Amino acid sequence: MCAKETSYSIETQQVSIEMIVDLLLTAERELASFYEAIEKWYGPEEARKAAHDWIEEVETMDWPAEGRIPKWRHASIAAADCLASRVIGLPPNL
Repeated sequence: MCAKETSYSIETQQVSIEMIVDLLLTAERELASFYEAIEKWYGPEEARKAAHDWIEEVETMDWPAEGRIPKWRHASIAAADCLASRVIGLPPNL
């Protein structure tokens, strides 16, 4: 996540195959939408970097927690923060 060290954990629980499929499908849709928007405005190279940031952010999330669907939008916002930092030359989280 923007080269920042972050610890994460995945809670262990009983998860159905249907829940996993739903999680992956919603994550795929969110990432695809995010990628397309970045590619449209900043080109494929920045879109690839932003997608990588998005995936790294998802890896830091605690999920699935108590049956709740992860907030993929949080990953998009964090990755957009990294993109903005690269594009305007400021460090992340200012």
